[in-house]
Amino acid sequence: MKKRLLSTILSVALIAGLLIVPAFAKTTESAKAEKVFFYAKNSEGKNVLLKVIPLDDLKKISHGQAIGANYYISSTDNYPTTQYCEARGVTVPELVDYVKSVTTVQGADKLGFSGNDTLRLMATDSYGNYNRSWTYNELYGVKRYYFEGLFNSWNTGWEIAGEDNSKFGVSLDEYNEKYKDGDKYYTDKRAVFDGGIVTVPILATESFSGRTTTDTLVASTEIGIADIIKANGGVAAGSLKALLTDETALRLSLPMTEADLYAAHRTSFDNFKWTYNLLLEQENAPTLKSLGTVAEPSASISVSGDTLTITISCETPGASIFYSFDGAPQIPYSKSVTVDISGRNLAANPVTFYTTAVKEGFDDAGIITGKYPGLAPAFKTLYSGMAGQSLTFQAQDSVSASDWSAWTNALNSITLKTPSVNGYIKIDSAKYKIDNDKKSITFDGSLFADTGSYSFIFHASKYADKSTSLTVKKSAAEVTPATDLIIGNDMTFRFGDADYQSGVTLYVAPPGGAGVMISTSYLDRTQPGKVTLKAAYFATPGCAITDAGAYKFSFVNSKYDPGTIDISVDLTLGLPVADYEDVNTTNWYYSAVRYVMSLGLFDELGPASRWFGANEPLTRGELVEALKRLGGDPSEITDGTNLSNGVTREQIATMFHRYYGLPEGNGDLTVFPDADKVSDYALDALKWAVENRVINGTDGKLDPQGVATRIQVAQMLLNLSVL
Repeated sequence: MKKRLLSTILSVALIAGLLIVPAFAKTTESAKAEKVFFYAKNSEGKNVLLKVIPLDDLKKISHGQAIGANYYISSTDNYPTTQYCEARGVTVPELVDYVKSVTTVQGADKLGFSGNDTLRLMATDSYGNYNRSWTYNELYGVKRYYFEGLFNSWNTGWEIAGEDNSKFGVSLDEYNEKYKDGDKYYTDKRAVFDGGIVTVPILATESFSGRTTTDTLVASTEIGIADIIKANGGVAAGSLKALLTDETALRLSLPMTEADLYAAHRTSFDNFKWTYNLLLEQENAPTLKSLGTVAEPSASISVSGDTLTITISCETPGASIFYSFDGAPQIPYSKSVTVDISGRNLAANPVTFYTTAVKEGFDDAGIITGKYPGLAPAFKTLYSGMAGQSLTFQAQDSVSASDWSAWTNALNSITLKTPSVNGYIKIDSAKYKIDNDKKSITFDGSLFADTGSYSFIFHASKYADKSTSLTVKKSAAEVTPATDLIIGNDMTFRFGDADYQSGVTLYVAPPGGAGVMISTSYLDRTQPGKVTLKAAYFATPGCAITDAGAYKFSFVNSKYDPGTIDISVDLTLGLPVADYEDVNTTNWYYSAVRYVMSLGLFDELGPASRWFGANEPLTRGELVEALKRLGGDPSEITDGTNLSNGVTREQIATMFHRYYGLPEGNGDLTVFPDADKVSDYALDALKWAVENRVINGTDGKLDPQGVATRIQVAQMLLNLSVL
């Protein structure tokens, strides 16, 4: 199915003040699929309608995963948190088989869904666009699971590789190679995976979902269902069986893969709601013979008093016409439709309707969009302008000179909303020039003093108001790196514009490698005209800067043009940690030693022999000095104890807890066999340290009274730095 202009009624439309245009949108709410339009692409490249199926008919063949049980789907979403969905429906192969059994189209018996065959999905609010697609291999060629244990174990720290990859995918091989060894939550994730139940994607005719971590409505269309799960004995599976509804049908319910779990992908994005139109594209397209192309529907408009009447027709005998005033046309058309326009500002709020004409066995023109009154001429796309420079809107080539002139002659005023002014203001006519020969409008550069979003509204008699927006940018600033940038230390970059650091994101590419985004939590952007890459970044498992060499740093700021500045910087290794006799790159504590030594938190022990003293005890005085070097005054937490004494693990937790003024913790100490050895004064501190994995135990024990070694404290400080 495709979207097109309603060219067959253009003459009528112009007389009536009606113009037909394609529209695009995607919202968090929409209308359910009252009817499902199922198409298949034939060997000639035409989309042939096989059947318009009432939703109630699909409900009759819907089922759960097992007798007496619905389908259960676990996922995570963008907050991030966990989400549970319960549903009944059909698999895609089952839907294809059903369509084959009810269509009368010749050749439909050759339809199937396997391998690289693709199913394209159109939502009721996507206005004729197939904006999601899946192959059979993507849907069913990989094992998918329901993870009940996810709801009790989820931690936001599970996400790896940043928000972008959490949404769109790190493969299992990539996770195992790059992240598994450094993933402190791996054991928890593995326990969830071991309890998973194999399941499959379905197109749900009835479903219900919500966020499992709250009992209130928090955002979007997902309610909180924590209380519902609690009432079901704390088990999500089956808790929503009495609440299933068809309000989001058809809904692609996509269970998680093993990679989704380990990388903590945000998978709710792939649960696609309100699908009402499906297109099957087989790798070897069948020889479905289209019986013809259904003519575009035509419409005529009449206005009498406060009533607008729309009459729709189609020249193709036997074609069915559907219409709507909001998104997908699903209402069967049988007679003229009236709209009450009393008190309606038609210029700002024109009447919009959508229509399609279809016939089984035929291809068609797709969704046609109509508006009354007519629309202003379409502009060529203009995404941005430059601060202080003039800006020109140009009509699209398809706009005739007469249509352009008719609109500009009817133009009453132009209003503008700028980044520095709240609301729209009228633009003085001296600030813009209309050129009918060039079909353009040029605005004076003095209107664009600030960077940011600018919105225009063009007001013309007998035309709907025309709105358009763009971004005004500044010329990109020069980037200058500090001299002698050393791996493991803070790295500072200065800009020729004191505002450039605000909103900048940073990517780094190792020699011969691809760029990797650096999380903004490792960037200090508080100082005008500069950004600092924090030393803590170099101790992270996903750090892309490891060995000396020429690295490409890419600074991205959408307020500037160009939006990306690339510079090449030669980086050198700082403290040669690998040269210590008791530290090398294969040690579990290598990153921790590099972290504390690159920041100068610990002093070397015997620099002549290159001895770090990995397993030697750290004294209380050395820990106090390390905290001082981190930028504070920890003297009030020493309690007068001899600073030359070793410091125990529970004492360290207490010092951290007091020094940073942290809240009480909820960590479970009973999982350690020696939890009874924790001193009363250290209970809250150790619960916090265990909950936040600052202290992870040694050989399965908490060892609260054990004197900590230098490498153990180094690891604790590293763990603390990434909270």
